[in-house]
Parts: sequence; structure tokens; C-alpha cells
Amino acid sequence: MTRRSFGIGLFLSILAAVWPAWSEYIIRSSRADYGHLSAAILIPFLLLIVINSTLSRKGRGLSASELIVIVSMGMIAALAQGEWVVGFLLGTIASPTYFATAENGWAEALLATLPSWSIVADRQAATEFYEGLPFGAAFPWSVWWPPLLWWGGFLLAFFLANLCVVVIFRRQWMDHERLPYPIAVGLLEMTGQGEARGTLTLLFGNRLFWIGFGITTFFFVWDQIAWFSVLLPEIDPQRDRVITLARGFPDLRFSPNPMAMAFSWFVKSEVLFSIWAFHLLMVAQVGVMTRFGLEMGALDPWDSFHAGVGWQSFGGLLVFVAWGLWIARDHLVTVVRQALWQTDEIDDSEELMSYRTAVLLFVACAFFSGAFLWQCGLSFGPLLAFWGATVVCYLGFARIIVETGLVFLRTPITSQSFTWRLFGIPAISPASATALGLTYTFLADAKTLFITTLAHIPRLGLAIDRESRRRLPAAITAALIAGLAAVCAFTLYHGYYGVGTINFASPSYSGGNADGAWGYTASRIRSSGIQTDWRRLNFMFGGAIFTACLYAIRYRFPQFSLNPIGFAISGSNVLRSGITSVFLIWLARNLIVGLGGLESYRRATPFVMGMLLGYLSAITTGILVDAIWFPGKGHLLHGW
Repeated sequence: MTRRSFGIGLFLSILAAVWPAWSEYIIRSSRADYGHLSAAILIPFLLLIVINSTLSRKGRGLSASELIVIVSMGMIAALAQGEWVVGFLLGTIASPTYFATAENGWAEALLATLPSWSIVADRQAATEFYEGLPFGAAFPWSVWWPPLLWWGGFLLAFFLANLCVVVIFRRQWMDHERLPYPIAVGLLEMTGQGEARGTLTLLFGNRLFWIGFGITTFFFVWDQIAWFSVLLPEIDPQRDRVITLARGFPDLRFSPNPMAMAFSWFVKSEVLFSIWAFHLLMVAQVGVMTRFGLEMGALDPWDSFHAGVGWQSFGGLLVFVAWGLWIARDHLVTVVRQALWQTDEIDDSEELMSYRTAVLLFVACAFFSGAFLWQCGLSFGPLLAFWGATVVCYLGFARIIVETGLVFLRTPITSQSFTWRLFGIPAISPASATALGLTYTFLADAKTLFITTLAHIPRLGLAIDRESRRRLPAAITAALIAGLAAVCAFTLYHGYYGVGTINFASPSYSGGNADGAWGYTASRIRSSGIQTDWRRLNFMFGGAIFTACLYAIRYRFPQFSLNPIGFAISGSNVLRSGITSVFLIWLARNLIVGLGGLESYRRATPFVMGMLLGYLSAITTGILVDAIWFPGKGHLLHGW
């Protein structure tokens, strides 16, 4: 790690955190807070690679190892933007005070039990954050410092705990289970550390690359031209086009996404088949349940679009995680033994940190995180259930994404939903209920926070020298802090001195997240009839049993093609839009390999990479067009 790589990485980290906020809040153009690998860093990083290829010919370019450090810092800092961290954080701690009215009763149901240091408790400061400061008024520093410092400390501890987990599991996933890490491999190819076939410089000389680039760019650039004239119809290639099956059955969504297709290209056909096959079964199941009148009640915020399939998918995810821990038991026992008694049974010199450091730091951060939520008011039972569900969702999704590369994915249910439905109202006090509401600060739209992106950092770190590798955790931590500080400052400035956050037209500040988190919590506190939801729990048990049977069948018949991953994520609401990309890539892979063999598949890879770069280029030009000609009235090109 060199000084210039750290400096450039820090600059790109701040840029990756701030430009999406500017694009979404000010220009009202494309967002970048959707994927587990964010377009917020891919766009400037690819521009850096193009510039670096020119400088390299003059002997002044960055090395591949330096580029890896830069992209590692940037992809972590990109998590600070929008509805990854800051949107949920600032919106959650400010909205209960601002949106409280005599009609909704939030003052009695929420504000009376929320610790004052955990939210923006001053009504005037919250109002000015949403509507702007009066001319000449001073910024209310004393109101913001306590919650930002406390939540900043919690997020840092939570981030480090996630980092320790992926360091501990890196050898198990990469060496023992041979998971492909498609996102990390794609980034390595771009930097030049991968095989020569995939480097960006050689891609530019490939005819198929430019065909894929041109086709993708054409559709999006056509729409940008159509913005200037109502006579030219827009194609809108990412708009959800629905296929109606029958009355009562969910519509199938046709919405191909070039970015999702590009990373799905590197996934096993068996896994792709399982994903779309289980999704179709889920659609059929929901349709049959609806036709027979088997309702599950109201949906919880950010869960699956149907409670039954969401909870059975969570049951599948529970078994998926349990099975992963079981097959990793020898590795985990050895790691713990080495951490506590320094037995030197495993060579951990290749890891980002020693196993002793990882285990002890994880325990310390986990204790702090638990104690923090305890102080927020979450009692022991709900706290245990919440963290248990969080471990299942986070560890499961980290494992799934390093195998599948699905950059657009959300959990089938949230940890808050699991806790509510497990205990019901009688076992959750008002203080615990409001503390659960506070946990939406790091919900991150049910995408899981930090761990799915962090899971690729140890894999990227193997491509740089050992001395620099041990500095990488400090570098990405600094990048996250810089990104969080930059986008928080940007949002607070434009909230108080600009148009006011209520005019951002973002769900984080316009009341969408407030209704989802606090409206839901307040209504539950005032209700007295909600008990443990055995219907949903039975669906969870059913999903767990089904997944266990899948593993048993695969153990007995290794050629069985249905992978439990497909069932574990079949209830994800976002997958409804992404299933088109999965199916098209599965179909294309099988046709190409079946007709031309594995070499034809390799030759077709530049075409897919051209689609990815064409898509990112079109997003960039779209934002620039919006900034110049349509400021404040922009267009959304990037989506799930």
C-alpha cells in the first residue's frame, strides 16, 4: 500500500459517498444505493482505470495492487450513501420528533420512551432539518452531536464485527468450499490481477466487447434523447413489464438489468436454475394460497411481498446457515482454539488480521453492540431474538453473494419482523418496541449492512503483498469514516441551508421510512391483540424442514440439480425484478456451452462485460444530462 493509493482511495471514497446524494437529492437523477456492489464506486473506478491505462504507457500508472487498495476502500465507503447507512440513520433519528402529531400519538407512544441521546429530540432542530433554517439562525450543534457520536460508535463497532466474521470464514469459503467470489474476481480482472483474457485493456480490443457495449448503450442513450422531445417514445429498458398469469397469481416481472446479468454470468448454471425455478414455484404457491383464501395478515416493512413465502424462505435460510456452520465446525473450532490458546494450528499470515485479533475484536464489538441496544431499551429476550435473526440474515447473505454474485438482493424478512412475530405485544415492553424501531438505523433496506460487501475484501487482499494486506483493514475503516462524515455533512448542510430534507423526494426523509419504522412501531405499541404469530412461525418451520430435505437429497444424490440457495432467497421481494436477468443468463449460458462448449462461453465473456460497462456509461451520461438540462427534474435510469 502506497501513500498515493491511500490518498486516491480516500478521495474516491468521499466521492463515492457524496455524488449519489447529490444525484438523488439535488438533481433528482439516478440513485446508486441499490446493489451490494455499488455503481457509486464502479463508475469513478472504471474512469480511473481508463486514465491509468494511458499513464501506464508513460510509466507513471498505478500498479494492480494499488488499484485493488483503491477499489476496496471505495466499495466500502459507497455503503455510506443513501439507503445504505446515512439515509436510514438520519431519517430514523430525526423523523419521530418531526412527524409526531396529536393525531398519530407518537409523542406518547414513542418519544416518551426513546432515550434523548439516541434521537434528535429537539422539535425545532428536527423541523429545521426537514424544512430549512431561518435566515441568520445558527446550526444546532448541541442537538446533533450526541446521537451522531453514539450511533457513529455503534456503526463502527458493527462494521468491525462484520469484518472479523469474513476474515474468520475466508479460508473456509475460499479454500475448503471453493466458492467463486464472482464480484471479487470481476474486480481483479479489471485491475489486471486476473487472467490476461479479462483485463480491461484487452477487452477494449475485443469486437464482442464493443457489440455488447453498443447494444446496451443504444437503449439508454435513446431514452436520454427522448427526454428532449415528447414526440420520441422512450424505451425504458428497465421498467417492470408484467406478465399476468391468472387471477390471484402474482405477476411475473420482465426487467433485465445489465449489471445483474454481468455478474450472474460467472455463477454456476445449477445455482441460476435453482433461483428461477424456486421463484416460479413461489409464484405458483402464492397464487394457490390466494385462490383458496389462505391469508397471512398484514405485511411487515421491507419483508417479502407475501408473508408466507417470506417466512418459509427465512426458514430455508436458517437451515442454510446452520448447515454452513456445521461443515465449517472443524475450521471454526481450530480458529477459536488458536485465538484463545495461541496453538498455531493454522497459518493465518495470509489473512487481513490474525485469527486471535479477529476473534477477540469480534467479541469486544459484539458485546459493545449488544450493550448499546440494551441501553436503548431493548430487553434481553427481544435482544437475543433480534441478534439471532441478524446473524442468520447477515451470515447467510454473505455466503450466498460470494457464491452467486447477485448484486441486487434483499432478505426475505427482517430481524425486526422476526422479533415482533416471535414475541407479540405482551412480551415486548414499550421501551423494547421503540428500541426495535431504532434498529432501523442500520436496516439498510433489508439488504444487510456491510457484511456482503466486506466478504470480498479478504479475497481481494490476497492479490496484494502481505505487508500491505495487514494495512487494508485500517484503510477501509478510514474510508468508511470519511464517507460517512462526508455524506452526513452534505445532507445536514442541504437540509438546514438548502431546500430542506423534506424536499429531497427521498423515502428516507419524505415520510416513507418514518411510516415504515415508526408508524409501524407506534401502531404496535398501541395495539393489545397481537400475540405470537404461529402461522408465520409454522411457515418458517416448514421452510426449514423442506431445506433440510433438499440437503439430504443432495447428500444422497450429488447430481441433484436444485440448490438450497434458490429456496432460501425465493421470498426476496427484489428478486421479483431480478429474476429476468437470472433466467436470461442461465438460458444464454446453456445454449452457448451446449452448442459451442466451454471455450465458446469464455469467448462470449467480453460481450457481457461490454454490457456492464455500457450500462455504467449510460448512467453516467444520464446524470450529466440531468445536471445540465433537467436539474431538480431528473430521470431514474439505475434500479434493481
